[in-house]
Amino acid sequence: MKVRKFKIKIESGTEFRAGIISVWKDLEKHPKSDAEHELVLSFPNLFWLAKILSPERLRLIQTIKEQKPESIYQLAKHLGRATPNVQKDVHDLAKYRIIELRKIRKKGIKRTSLQPVYDWDGFDIAV
Repeated sequence: MKVRKFKIKIESGTEFRAGIISVWKDLEKHPKSDAEHELVLSFPNLFWLAKILSPERLRLIQTIKEQKPESIYQLAKHLGRATPNVQKDVHDLAKYRIIELRKIRKKGIKRTSLQPVYDWDGFDIAV
């Protein structure tokens, strides 16, 4: 497995906008493939960091890694939590690219489901 490195920044809205503009200008001059991009999560304060990587969400990530559930519903069962709450957490973590959601279809079933996937050995956080 791979180790994914996250960089987490605590910065004001002004600093965040300036950073986005700088990265955008750099990408216009030197385009990169998706694999070359560094994942940087930026938050206005520590409260938001604690909200995104709460103990319950860290438990969710660990369960995805160990149990490899085939669906969000199955993940909710493993966690003993309500499916709508797990679904919100999963979609939030996928939005930040901490986990991935893959569409899967079981043989003989017409509809697809979303499988939460965490393919990394761990992650480093540099603040």
